Formats: sequence, C-alpha cells, structure tokens
Amino acid sequence: MDLKPFQIPAVRPEAVDVPLPQLVAEAKALALREAYRHRPEPFEAEFAQLACDCPDACSCAADYPGFAEWIAAREAANRQVRKALKGAL
Repeated sequence: MDLKPFQIPAVRPEAVDVPLPQLVAEAKALALREAYRHRPEPFEAEFAQLACDCPDACSCAADYPGFAEWIAAREAANRQVRKALKGAL
C-alpha cells in the first residue's frame, strides 16, 4: 500500500473488534463508576434534620437586620475597585 505523508491507513476490523464479554464488563464498570460518582453524602439526611431539630441554632435574615444591604454595598465597592483596576491596566 502506497500512502502519501498526510494519509492514514484504514483501520482493520479485527483491530477494533472487542469480544462481547469484555464489552459487557467495561459497560458494567462504567455504570458502577457513574453510580458511585453520583451517590449522596453519607450524612446528608442527618445534617438536614439538624435544622428541624434545633431551630434556635439556625438563623434567618430577620436575625441580622441590614446584613443584605451591607453585602450589597460590599459587592458594589468590589465591582468599582475591579473596574478601576481593569482600566488602569
């Protein structure tokens, strides 16, 4: 077979053929890896239950008046500084 430098030889079917048992094993392994990756945290339910069991230990926006406005002011100041620095570069 005479190939030019930019040509790639055709792949032989026997070079890419995978036996069925190997294919099944690889598919099962992939499924197990995906299932493990998406499993929930072991104590997720118990942690969520803490907020219900101890409402006095949890806080809400009413417990910190003015906090949302303070955060908004800090974010606005941060944006101004970044804009000024970006313009200086």
